[in-house]
Amino acid sequence: MEKELDQLLAWLKTASTYELPSYSELPHVPLYMEQVTAYVNSILSPINPGNKDLLTSFMVNNYVKAGIMSAPDKKKYSVDQLGYLLALSTLKTSLSISEIALLIEMDSDVSSDKSVLYGFFRVMAKDILKDVAGKASSKATGIAEHYQKMIDANDPDSEKYLRDSLGLIALRMSIQAGVYQIVSRTILDSIGQKMHGADVYLEENQPGHKEKRREEKITAAQSKRVALAKKAKLPVKAKDKKEK
Repeated sequence: MEKELDQLLAWLKTASTYELPSYSELPHVPLYMEQVTAYVNSILSPINPGNKDLLTSFMVNNYVKAGIMSAPDKKKYSVDQLGYLLALSTLKTSLSISEIALLIEMDSDVSSDKSVLYGFFRVMAKDILKDVAGKASSKATGIAEHYQKMIDANDPDSEKYLRDSLGLIALRMSIQAGVYQIVSRTILDSIGQKMHGADVYLEENQPGHKEKRREEKITAAQSKRVALAKKAKLPVKAKDKKEK
């Protein structure tokens, strides 16, 4: 796992020092959809190890339909819209569209200047990445140093120690992420019910039949993929025995 460990440590170091471009550094020339998605995905690639598209044209169109951001002017997106899309691409992993819409609805309480709003989000994102990725980097570095000592001593449990130690970090952070999400959504529920009314806000956040079916299909596909991957990893004799 030495190669994977080196890659992990390098990524954590990058993430802990990562920051979004400043408002003045964003393209101020209006961009077409393909240029927008390419730019956003490129900018976020250093903190996107899976290298999956965090923003697609489908997502952009849905944000416009939901009223989260304004429609493009002659199919071109402005620098303000680009700033929103950078923020939306980081928030969408933990919040629903309706929850994001509620946060953006409160933008006017902070400032009417989009550059100020973007700057506020940029600084907050930078501080959180520095804190979270920095702590993870420190812990992983300590584990890596101990792992190297075990290798030097020809300890047969070195690989197990590394896997288990990194796994515990991932587990703890996953629990923290889940708790943060629950608390965040509970807070937004309180705000949303006050701003829109309890019945209206409940309707906004209640998944429809098509959404539920889509989620079920995604879960089923993921389960099948994991099962097939596990089967492929079984020793040949074990697979033959199972098939019999």
